Amino acid sequence: MQTPPTITEVVVNDELLGFHLEDGRFISVPMAFYPTLALATPEERGRFEINGSSVYWPELDADIGVEGLLAGAREHHHYARQAVERAVRLGRLPKTALEKPAGAPLQTA
Repeated sequence: MQTPPTITEVVVNDELLGFHLEDGRFISVPMAFYPTLALATPEERGRFEINGSSVYWPELDADIGVEGLLAGAREHHHYARQAVERAVRLGRLPKTALEKPAGAPLQTA
């Protein structure tokens, strides 16, 4: 089995999450794929650790790897729900956000 390429740089903003890879590729997904990051502040999103082929956000307890991005995988609904609950608790989303079904589009503004 081939090892996933190492991440050399992370691009994270309101629109996308992207990884520059050691083999020269740049891969990205829309930020909406990862509610934990989408609902975090820019400062929280900016505090991460690159661990070879994955990136870890200790404050958010989020770990995202190259293989997931390459597959176009979205954050598991359990973690997405936790992100919404956290955002409500911190006052970033209204309590009505908890009434939306899992997988419903996020409205962060």
